[in-house]
Parts: sequence; C-alpha cells; structure tokens
Amino acid sequence: MIQIVPAPKKTTFFQREYAYKGETVRTSLDILLGEEEYILEVTAEDGITIIGGSEKAVFYGECTLEQILRQTNNRVRAMKIEDEPEFSYRAFMIDCSRHFFSVDELKAIIDTMARLKFNKFHWHLTDDQGFRMQIDALPKLHREGSVRLGSHFGNTKLNSRYEGYYSKEDMREIVAFCAARFVDVVPELDLPGHATAMIHAYPEMSCRGRKVPVETRQGIFKNILCAGSEKTYDYLYKIIDEMCEIFPGEYFHIGGDEVPKEQWMHCSACKSLMQENNLETYEQLQALMMNRVAAYLESKGKKTICWNDALKGENLAHNFIVQRWLDRKNDTLNWANSGRKVIMGDFFHSYFDYPYAMTPLKKTYSFSPYLKGMDVRGRESVIGLECCVWTEYISFNAAIEYMLFPRAAAIAQTAWGYGREDYTYFVKALESFRPVFKQNRINCAPKKDWNPLPLKRLAGTLKFLNMIRPRK
Repeated sequence: MIQIVPAPKKTTFFQREYAYKGETVRTSLDILLGEEEYILEVTAEDGITIIGGSEKAVFYGECTLEQILRQTNNRVRAMKIEDEPEFSYRAFMIDCSRHFFSVDELKAIIDTMARLKFNKFHWHLTDDQGFRMQIDALPKLHREGSVRLGSHFGNTKLNSRYEGYYSKEDMREIVAFCAARFVDVVPELDLPGHATAMIHAYPEMSCRGRKVPVETRQGIFKNILCAGSEKTYDYLYKIIDEMCEIFPGEYFHIGGDEVPKEQWMHCSACKSLMQENNLETYEQLQALMMNRVAAYLESKGKKTICWNDALKGENLAHNFIVQRWLDRKNDTLNWANSGRKVIMGDFFHSYFDYPYAMTPLKKTYSFSPYLKGMDVRGRESVIGLECCVWTEYISFNAAIEYMLFPRAAAIAQTAWGYGREDYTYFVKALESFRPVFKQNRINCAPKKDWNPLPLKRLAGTLKFLNMIRPRK
C-alpha cells in the first residue's frame, strides 16, 4: 500500500517492481484527458511515465510521484494511477490586511499548498486595518491606508506604528511564483464594508466625507463606501484597472460581508439611488452596488466572487459566484439549488484562525462540501472549496503555518477527492508529505495537537476566547 494526500481516484497495482535511479521521468500530453487529469504508470520494462491533459495535470502527477518515491525508497511496485479532482476550484485564503506577511513567507505557504494540489490563492489585501496594494492612480491608498497607529486585537495592546504594502513588483512576483505551480491568484477588494483604510485615504468615498483613522481593532465598523456617489465608483474602477493589470486570473473577489447600513440610511445620495431603482431595503442597495462593480469586472473578462452575506437583498446578479462562510438562513442553499455557482468555505470546518481546540483535524476532515437539502442541481453548482486564515490574532509566519498545517491537507483531500479514503488513511498519508513541510521550513502542528481530548478542547477554547476578549 501507498498513501497519497490527496488520495488518487484509482490505483491499480501489478506484481513486478521498478528500481528508480533518478532517471528522467517521461511526460507527455493527451488532449483526450481533462485539464487536471493525469495517468501515472510504472512498469518494470519502461519505468515511469506521466501523461496529462495539460502541463498542470503533469505537475500534479509529479507531486503524486514524489510521495510514492519517498514511501518506496525508489523501489516502486508496478502500478497505474488514474487521477483527476472532484472540484475545479480548490482554494486557500490568507488575510494580509490585519497582519502583513512578506513575499518570501507567502512563497513557502504557496509552494506547500500547490503540492497539495490547491489551484487558487485567494489574497485578502484590503480591510479596515490596512490597504496593502500599490495603486498608482490613488497613491494615498498605499501610502496612508497601509499604516495604522497600533494593533489592539483582543487583549493585545501594541501602540507602535504598523505598516506594510505590496509593491507592484511584489505582487507580480507572487503571481509569477504561483503560475509556475499552476496556482491562480484571486485578489480581493473588499467592499462596501471593511473599507475603513480606503476611507482614511480618500474620505470622499464615504457618505459623510470625513477622514477616519485606519482601524487598530478587530470587528465590524460603520464606515462603509457610499453606494450613491459616482466618485466612489470612479475610484473603485481605477483600483480595479490596476489590479487587473497585475492579476491575470479569471476570478476576482469583491467581499460583501458584514456591512452595517447606518450611514446609508442618513445619506441623500444613497436614498436617491434607492428611489431611482425602486429599492425597498438597504440590502438591495448593497446588491445593486455590487452588481455594478461586477458588471465592470465582467467587461474586463473577470468572474466575480462575493461572500454569501450579499444574498440578503435577493437581487444579486445571477452570474455571481457566492462563497459560503456562515449562512444561518440558508440563502446559499437556495442559490445553489437554483443552479448558481457556489464555493464552500465553512466557518465551522475551514476557518483556520481558530485553534485546534475549536476546529480539530478530524472535524475538518469530516466536512461535507454539500449542504443538507441540496438537490442534484445544487450539488452540481458547488464548484469547489476554500480554507481561510484571518489574521487579527496571527502576527507572525510560524503561527499562520501552525494553524494551516495539517488542516489544509484535509481540505485538499475533500476538494480533490471527497469520500475517497477514510481518516486513518489520511493520517498515514500525511507522513509521506512531511518532507515537503521540512523542505519549505513549514511549522506544521505536531500530531499531539491535532485532535485534543474533550477537557483540552474546553481549556483551549476558553484560552482563545480570553485572548480575543478586548481589555478594558
């Protein structure tokens, strides 16, 4: 037996054995195979061959072969692996707004994720606590919006200046690094909420037009972008234009979560826009705003993703891809059962800023990509999965790696081959992946921390809740 993470779709073993001595593995393309489909064959006579439907598929075959060679000491039993993923969208998200991570730090995580066959890096670059992109048309965004005067997350109180942004060269370097590993970068421009850093730099993007400080705390804040002002859209389009020059991928995320509407309720421009479009609720106004931004992105050749919060107005454009994170009213279920595309990024299973005490590895591995009540059409509407790391309480690289690994590998298994192998197989397969962690100097959580016993789970949960509780 060999154990691979994520587990291949079909493996057939034969009797003879092949001694691999470092010779070049023969690779070729076959247009009859799917874009991410590959066949890996080992025979005693011909050695090792990988056939893929694309260069990306060949790369996935090579990732599988690496794990096989490590387990077999280069004496490989004759076999044939026929493999392809369950879902086309397999993503990980890193929040670089709350805390900033260097290009080199991100590269180590990206390379590790790519070898787990993730193919999307959702890059959260803007939020209340920092705008992290160089935008030449609106330079105050990165010069001023990337700087906050402290970091007051939970009971951590640091009053020193915190800053950092990615230059265009930095972002292009990440895009190129990802492309070499067949990972697309999905940038996020969070709107209309979580926009305090943007409003700090350009107050005219808000309803009140007042300068506000970049937030130093975690939370949901009332300063949001004005939906009724043409200036807001003009600025957003300028930002999008420059982002599209840097990020060539087909997907673009525009947020849409946690948007308090108080300022819109007192804004004459927002009220006028509602009247002009016969809107009854401010949730509908949010969807109208996001529809307009999405239409601009579509003109740029982009497919737009948003969080499921944007479904509340019930007038979101049907071509949106909705990312479900927390949805108590099951709006996402109705969206999917109507045949509209969904990404599953469940708060309770794949949010890795929460400790293992709250989200153990077994719990993550048990995650189903399908919601209760999904019909056949709904299941077909799920295009993939995503795991997320928000960084209000994570400020250094070793910590983010500890939280990600090995839980990200469990999401990798579900996204690549939901239900193919049991948890016992998965844990054994992780052993063959450890050299990748070591090679990339990844601070993987030790096995003793993966699944705490009930009392330790309770203690760990209480410790975390105490850490995130703000001090008076």
